Amino acid sequence: MVCKVWMVALLSAGMAMGQATSAPTPATAPAKAYTFEVVSIRQNMDDPDSGLPQFGPTGDGYRAARSPMILLIETAYLPTTGATTFTQAQISGVPEWASQDNFAIDAKVPEEDLPDWQNPDKQPAMLRAMMQALLVDRCKLVVHREVKEVPVYSLVVGKNGPRFKATNPEETHEGVKLPFGGILSPGQNGMTLYAAPMTSLAALMSSFGRMGTGRPIQDKTGLTGLYDIVLTQGQITVDRPSDASAASNPSGNPAAAMAESLGLKLEPAKAPAETLVIDHIERPSEN
Repeated sequence: MVCKVWMVALLSAGMAMGQATSAPTPATAPAKAYTFEVVSIRQNMDDPDSGLPQFGPTGDGYRAARSPMILLIETAYLPTTGATTFTQAQISGVPEWASQDNFAIDAKVPEEDLPDWQNPDKQPAMLRAMMQALLVDRCKLVVHREVKEVPVYSLVVGKNGPRFKATNPEETHEGVKLPFGGILSPGQNGMTLYAAPMTSLAALMSSFGRMGTGRPIQDKTGLTGLYDIVLTQGQITVDRPSDASAASNPSGNPAAAMAESLGLKLEPAKAPAETLVIDHIERPSEN
C-alpha cells in the first residue's frame, strides 16, 4: 500500500518535535482538567486499505475516521522530551486490535471551553489532556513511562557528503516554526526546511520513519550549522514495507529514502530513549 506520509505525523499531536534521547522531564499540563463533553466511538468496518487514517482537531472538537486506537494513544501521550510521537520501538504492550482495527470518533468540546480550544497556543495541551481522559474513560487505559535502551537509527553523513546548502542568514521565510530550530514551509510539490539544524531534520525523519523502520532517528552527522533542505513529494511518498524486516533494514522506508536523497544515511544502533508502556487497555465502549 502506498503511504503518503506527507504532513500527517508532523502536524498531529501538537507539532512538537525533538528526539527522545534523555530522561523524561515533567510535562506541562493545563491548569484545568479538560474533558470532551460528548464522545461518539464506533468501529469502522471499511476496507482497511481504503485510505490513510483521517484524524485531527476541528473547530469545536476532534474527529477521526479509519483511525486505529494507537494513533489516539500517540496523540494523547507525547514523549516529554518533545518528540513528535513515540515510534513503534518506543511503545510496548499494544494489543493487535489497537493497531489493526479502525474506529470512527467524533468528540465535542464544551461550549465554555471553546475560546481556549480555538486558541492555537492552548489547543495542543488541551487536546492531549482531553484525549487522555477519553482513553481512560472509554478504554480503561493505564500507562507508564520508562527510559530503556531501544533500537534506533543514527543519522550520519554519506560517502559523498550532504546535498543541501547552508542557510543565508539575510533571507527570511514564512512557515511553521520548529521548537528545535528552523522553519518548515510546505509547497505544492514538497516542503522546505529553512535555517534548520540537523536535530530538526532528524526529528522530522523520525516521524516519517515510524511508517517504516519504527525506530527513533538521532542526529549523529556532526554538522553543526543551519541549512536549507528541500524535500520533494517523491522523497516522502514510498511503498510501506509489508513485514517487520524494515525494523532491522532501513532500505525501502521513507526515512531512509529521504536520507539517501540528501547525501545522508541511517545506521542501526541502540540508545536510551523514553518509552511508553501500556499496562492495560480495553476495546472502547461504543455509542
